[in-house]
Amino acid sequence: MALVCVFSCRERESGGAAADLKKIDVEQALQNVTRLKVSDFGKTVRYIPLETADSGLVGGNPVVKVLKRYIVIEYGTQHCLLFDREDGRFIAEIGHRGQDPEAFTSNFSRTDGREEFLYFERRPNRLVKYDMKGHFRGRTEFAPSAGLASSCLITDSEIIGYFDAVSSPPGRQWMLGLFDREGNLKDTVPPLSRAEIPAAPDEIAGIAVQRNGVYSLYGQWARAGAIIIDYKNDRKRIIAPNAVRMWKGSGDVIRFKEDFTDTLYTVSGSRLVPSIAFHTGRYRWPAAEKTDKRHNSERIFIADVSENDSLVFFQCIRGLYTDSPVLYNGLYDRKTGETRLGRHSDGIEDDITRFMPFIPSGMSTSGEFVSLVEAADITAWLEQHPEAPANAQLSFLKELDAEANPVVILVK
Repeated sequence: MALVCVFSCRERESGGAAADLKKIDVEQALQNVTRLKVSDFGKTVRYIPLETADSGLVGGNPVVKVLKRYIVIEYGTQHCLLFDREDGRFIAEIGHRGQDPEAFTSNFSRTDGREEFLYFERRPNRLVKYDMKGHFRGRTEFAPSAGLASSCLITDSEIIGYFDAVSSPPGRQWMLGLFDREGNLKDTVPPLSRAEIPAAPDEIAGIAVQRNGVYSLYGQWARAGAIIIDYKNDRKRIIAPNAVRMWKGSGDVIRFKEDFTDTLYTVSGSRLVPSIAFHTGRYRWPAAEKTDKRHNSERIFIADVSENDSLVFFQCIRGLYTDSPVLYNGLYDRKTGETRLGRHSDGIEDDITRFMPFIPSGMSTSGEFVSLVEAADITAWLEQHPEAPANAQLSFLKELDAEANPVVILVK
């Protein structure tokens, strides 16, 4: 039985939204771009220097995930490190890449609803599971006809998988698959818009994989890198592997957002319900033109979204396919209905502890805003701000050197 999507096909393709949807006015915010401050995100700042242990050294371009009790750091293609959230103590390296039955094929992890385990992909059709001490705890196998989802959310009772049109086999008629914890398919939901027709090989002019420097261009959406496909006839596509498609929203509801749609949906039982709409107005980028390079220098692409009980944080990109895309950080205040937008290149001023500009890396599962700063960047900043360690909240800087592990920052 297919899930019901409470949205007409016509609205899906035109980008229309019901009149009673909560709207985030990106169009208006673009007319009043400002510089955001840390106090816009929260009232307190906490710093967690990660222990620099021989077996737990963090490599370049790390991805950080903050859980209720743990900090997960992934870097390269092989390493997943676990640290204690309370004091930054190194706990273990989780899993390994390889060909043996316990190995993963991707070090990008996902946790379950109780945050007891970390799951990793084992292609072509498995998830392998480890506990928070690094012990292998089994696997979930999906039918070959389903395969592995592009991204998934694991709850206490089910696994919700998102299958994007680019990587799905020809003929697949569904976008979301609902599986039990053993990997059995229970329900599906059809695509929000017309299914893409995969490009023939002779239509592709070039493919490039970009890992370094992608955050300043594309933000948290491309935290695991970007695949850039240039087609012939003025077409292009940027794919962000492991971009967040589903997350727990305010009140523990499950949210879903697909690229090139301006609506957040709530997965509610057997329904996919429109909940929040980003109003981009004259900057709107229709999903039907997602690969069109022409006329897109002013269009807005809503890239990454996260939320807590007070705020919706989002990043959007203007001119995604141009040589100079502009990344914005946005905040929507649930209480006041106000939307604020700031250029990422302007930085987010730390007006609470007077530390270096805050660079958001998403949100913890407890609703705190997260940032991760490399020790080498901090020591370089300290050369220009030698007075900073005198601040009691920044006293950890006295012991920091350029070879240390990164520092995790939480704003609440």
